[in-house]
Formats: sequence, C-alpha cells, structure tokens
Amino acid sequence: MYRWLRNAHLAAGLFSAVSLLVFGATALQMAYGLPGPNSSETTTTIDVPSGYQVNPRAFAWWLMERHGLRGDLVNVTTKGAVVELTIQRTGASHRVEYDSHRNSAQVTTISRNTLGMFNRIHHAGGIEHQYWAINLWGWMLLVSSIALLLLAASGVVMWFKRYDDRRLGALVASVGLGWGVTLLVLMRLH
Repeated sequence: MYRWLRNAHLAAGLFSAVSLLVFGATALQMAYGLPGPNSSETTTTIDVPSGYQVNPRAFAWWLMERHGLRGDLVNVTTKGAVVELTIQRTGASHRVEYDSHRNSAQVTTISRNTLGMFNRIHHAGGIEHQYWAINLWGWMLLVSSIALLLLAASGVVMWFKRYDDRRLGALVASVGLGWGVTLLVLMRLH
C-alpha cells in the first residue's frame, strides 16, 4: 500500500509541477506588477459582403473561417448600423467594428508575447468555449486540480505511516502554510 501511495504521490507531483510553476510565476507577476507581458497592436480593414449586419454571430464565424481570427466570441454590441464584437483567446484579442453602410470591418488585433499569454490563462476557465485551445486548458486545469488533491491526500497518509518523518513533514507543512498566508496578506496590502 505504501509503495502504491508513494508512486501516486510522485506521479501527481510531477504532472502538476510545470503548470503550477507557470501559474505561480504569472500570479506573482500580476500581484506585484512586475514587468512582463508585452503586446503589439495592428489594425486592418476587411471588405465584408452584405447581409452580416443582421446576424453578428454569423459575421464572427465568417471572420473566423475566411480571415483566420481564432478564439471565443465575446462582447457583441449593435449600435444602429455598427456592430462591435471581440474574438478573444489567451494569446490575442481581435476587436472588430463593422459598419454596414461602408460594408467594411476594422479589425484591431492585440497580440501578446508568451508571458502575456500565460498571464491571460488566469482569466480563462471552463470547458465550454468555442475555441478548442481554451477548452484544452480547462481540461488541463481540471486534471491538475485532481492531481493536487491526490498529492495532498497521499502526502498526509504517507506522513502518518512514516513516524520518523513526522517532524520534517510538520516543518514543511508549516513553512508552506506560512508562505501561503504571507503571500495572501501581502497581496491584500499591496
């Protein structure tokens, strides 16, 4: 039993280590305003066939299929003859303004570097998105969360089975708890 627990503990720790390190590093960057994400902005004009002012969702799908815009459709607003929408993913955001009188759309694309993309994963969640990569990230978060629960449970059980290591385990648990509480307090005071 102990050997199985130890192997499960090791596998869960190794599986979740990379995602936790990336998540933790970008959380520190966001919490303390450290320099990091850079972005670039480009604007293009696209000629649009008539008929899309009636259905903004069909217009967004046309943009995705014909012009390679990828992501989730969010923030759709219609103001008279102008339709504004955003197609968003962790690495880029496309703000689209379509004027049916001119039959053209102005697309402003904000592209993020790798750190900016990792930073945006804090804002992506769930598994029911239109863009497959965000769904994949949601499944990875779910599996990592289960792995962390398994890591904690197997660690506690192994700690109680090995009497000699209880002092070291208590020290590691105390330092971890102290570090976590300190970070939470510092983030709230910042």
